[in-house]
Amino acid sequence: MTANLAKPRRATQLMPWALLLHTAAAWAQSPAAETSKTEAQALPTVKLQGRQQRSSELAGPSTALSGDELRNKASATLGATLQDELGVANSSFGPNVGLPIIRGQGGSRVKALVGGGGAHDASSLSADHGVMVESALAQSITVHRGPSAIRHGGDAIGGAVEVEYVRIPERLPPGLMLQSETRTGGGGILGLLRAQGSWGEVAAPGGPESTKPKNGWAWHLDAHSRRKDEARIPGWAIDEEAVKQQFFLVSGRNTWGHIPNSDARSRGAAAGLSTVFDAGYAGLSAATLHINYGLPPGAHSHNHGGSSPPPGEPAEPAVRIQAQQQRLDFKSAIKLGSPWAQELKLHLADTRYRHEELNQGVSETEFRNEVQEGRLELEHSLAPAHWGTVGLHLQQRRFSALGLEAFVPRTRIDSAALYAIQGLKHEAWTLELGLRADWRRSRPQPQASSFGIEVQLPERRFTFGNFSLALSRKLGDGSVSLTHWRASRAPDVQELYALGPHIATRTYDFGNSALRLETLRGWNLALRQQWGGLSLQANAFRYDSEDHIYQRSLGVFFAAEKKQFRALCAQLDQCLPVTRYEQDQARFHGFEAELKQELLDLSAEGAAGDSLQVSLMGDRLRGRLDRLGQDVPRQPAPRWGLRLELLHGPWQAELRRMHSLAQRHPGENETATAASTQWHASLRWTGRLQAGLQLSSYVLGRNLTNQEVRNSTSFLRNYAPEPGRSIELGAELRY
Repeated sequence: MTANLAKPRRATQLMPWALLLHTAAAWAQSPAAETSKTEAQALPTVKLQGRQQRSSELAGPSTALSGDELRNKASATLGATLQDELGVANSSFGPNVGLPIIRGQGGSRVKALVGGGGAHDASSLSADHGVMVESALAQSITVHRGPSAIRHGGDAIGGAVEVEYVRIPERLPPGLMLQSETRTGGGGILGLLRAQGSWGEVAAPGGPESTKPKNGWAWHLDAHSRRKDEARIPGWAIDEEAVKQQFFLVSGRNTWGHIPNSDARSRGAAAGLSTVFDAGYAGLSAATLHINYGLPPGAHSHNHGGSSPPPGEPAEPAVRIQAQQQRLDFKSAIKLGSPWAQELKLHLADTRYRHEELNQGVSETEFRNEVQEGRLELEHSLAPAHWGTVGLHLQQRRFSALGLEAFVPRTRIDSAALYAIQGLKHEAWTLELGLRADWRRSRPQPQASSFGIEVQLPERRFTFGNFSLALSRKLGDGSVSLTHWRASRAPDVQELYALGPHIATRTYDFGNSALRLETLRGWNLALRQQWGGLSLQANAFRYDSEDHIYQRSLGVFFAAEKKQFRALCAQLDQCLPVTRYEQDQARFHGFEAELKQELLDLSAEGAAGDSLQVSLMGDRLRGRLDRLGQDVPRQPAPRWGLRLELLHGPWQAELRRMHSLAQRHPGENETATAASTQWHASLRWTGRLQAGLQLSSYVLGRNLTNQEVRNSTSFLRNYAPEPGRSIELGAELRY
């Protein structure tokens, strides 16, 4: 572990804000403030999934994972953890990189959040860069499918994934809380430790004063270590027929039963401290995360030596990604005690990300992403039936890439935004409105091309807005809602300024500094209904974009060793298809649905808590580029699933069947994928030991039938299938 979690300079940058919040906290606890709180009219508050107040996030389709369900699904990547959720797919790049795709939107259109702030890694820049999170440590993971751009900006035009560790405690825990977990199997081992505690006056749980806030200090510590061996697969790693179909050539030496260079390891630690008082809290956390993983053959496909390898040698060098990130976060919330101004929230974050691309242990390329982000929100109410949030969001980003494969120039991106989310309730009707105005400026430095010529790239400025409107009506034990939004985003740095070989995606990329704003108009019709033990949730959606940004294949190759563009290629491991970022009209439409039936009192004695739940789910999506008459590439295949869950005393058992149909609309210069069926199962026992200890032991099985799965959203589906059968054993101890 790294002891130096944050530089002292970064801590001093946050100190003025901490002093400001401390002054506000002192005022909030003054007698005048107490009187205002007493006279304030009590207003109804409605909770959303994922620890967000309804006034902070527009109503929309969302999925929240927590507790045993999250621990059963937690995998080494964020995409693999969420891949079985409605409307979510895993854009894998081999077994060590999994990026969430929400309703066909990914990359710069889906924002990963950690504790409410951006993850700020390089996952939106390139498909081979993973999200810097550890799912097994998370307390909850929430997926927002739909209009998340109001609060989180254009980077969430397609949705957001919020990972919550609760590293800055918002309330005093009742005492010392410890969690230790170890799991092994599936070709790897994971160990983690979490601890929380407090100093100060704390009411006993369940007592008459247990709900009253108390003053004091709360702290948090967590650490983890993960190691994973090379992924085991049921057959050949490279689908040679598919590679021939796509490139008319075969690249690399094939392997049976495993994916070479697919091992990984990670470690991380975090510490948080907060002061909790009657009017709120204020706290600071520091975290560090280190990940080292290999990329499968075919990912960085080129031969630096210019000749074929001798027999028995690997077809290409072993390329690895060595990434590290340090985060420093300050968060505070102060209850103001006014009838109209209810709570003030502040979140400041300083994130330093760096990764090196190693060839045979030698660093050839280094990427850096340094981001300072600030968010100030005021929750308010103008009437008993009204609630709202107004916010200010500031961000400064400095991106740089140096070395052999630096295909994007050093760029500084400054952005600022004002937004407001307002809600009004009248009897069975609820109306929510969101508005946001953004300003962004991108300033690149001159970029050296592959031919040694320095290219001056233009500065770009963007001003744009976002709008969302949601109308819902309560119907008995359910509701129906219609949401419409118009969201825009500015082109990202790689879309504007890419110039050179991007070996991760096996392409030579041209950016397009003349790109316009990408604007998405969306509609979502949602139905929620409950009939006793039977429940239904369903969404039908449509997205229209007149200026969808995508990579278009130009039909020529770049010979990396000779630095030449060619119409034909003799050896695939020395040639890169040439692409350019362009814009076209695009339309997406699809649906998501889940039907659950719960059966209770299964035991002979009718023991409370025993149940059997049966779920049937399915989703489908189609994306088209209108003017070209082509399919949007690498879209999720239609699928359906069946889930059985049994709870009986201390036992919990689950069996899932996920069936993906063939993807027959893969996009231009892409290959179709075959249908596949996977069976997953889990068995967990939880019991209480002496001295307040709780023990959970479990076994997790994934892809039990060892099915070969080629992921339609993966750049490497023809080189690296999804992992085969995996069985893990684990134990979790809580105090």
